[in-house]
This record gives sequence, structure tokens and C-alpha cells, in this order.
Amino acid sequence: MKNKFLALLLAFIMTTPAFAYTIGSVNYREVLENYSKAKAAQNEIEDRANSMQRFLLDKENEFKKITSPVQKKSFEEQTAKSFAQQQNAYQAFKTKKEKEIDDAIVGAIKSVALENKIDAVMDARVMFFGAVDITQKVITKLNMGGK
Repeated sequence: MKNKFLALLLAFIMTTPAFAYTIGSVNYREVLENYSKAKAAQNEIEDRANSMQRFLLDKENEFKKITSPVQKKSFEEQTAKSFAQQQNAYQAFKTKKEKEIDDAIVGAIKSVALENKIDAVMDARVMFFGAVDITQKVITKLNMGGK
């Protein structure tokens, strides 16, 4: 009986590595900072935000030149309406760009994980050690245009 138990325990120990998972980690922040399309998208988003600020400054200068209270009120209403439309367009643009970048990064992470036979990938901020760091491989894949 004792020999059967030892044999079973030994068989279990020998097969355990076959069921082990390989865990990878990615520093998402580093990927964002080094992904050329993410940088370009961030620049586009900032350009749109700056454009809205310029719009407000221009409208403020125009407003200062108006003398009639009725014209001022009309101007304020038109400017508020126009700015609200710009804000909505900006928010939609920003959300679209961020989703495109995030989808590309997630796709690259999945691709690199499959290529390297990694079963699960976590953000490096939650995994201090014990994982295979694939951050540079993901950055390389993204900048080469792969997903």
C-alpha cells in the first residue's frame, strides 16, 4: 500500500509541470510611451484640444469688441453652441483614437503571447516577479506594424 501511494505521488509530481502555466507581464505604460502610433495619436488629440483653446481665445477677443448688450447675448449663445459641438466632436475623436491604440496594443500582446507560448499576461504593475517580461517584444511588434 505504501509503495502504491509513493508511486502515485511520484507520478503526480512528474506530471505537474505539464499543467503549469507560463505567465507573461507587460509594462503597459512603457508600451504606450514607445509605440509610435500612440505618440502620434496623442499629438493629434493635443492639437485638437489646443485648437479649441484658440477658438475660445479668438471668441473672447471678438466679444470684447461688441458694444451692444443684445449682440453680446446673441454672440455668447452662438459661441456656447459652437463650442459644445466642438467639445462633443473632440470627445468622440479622443475616444476613437484611444480605442484604436488600445485595440492594437491588446492585439500585439495576444500575438506575442501566442508566439512565445505564454498562457496568461498581466500588467507588470501587478506582477512583481515570476513572469516573462514581453514588453519589448510587444513594442517591436507594434512599431513594425504587426498586431
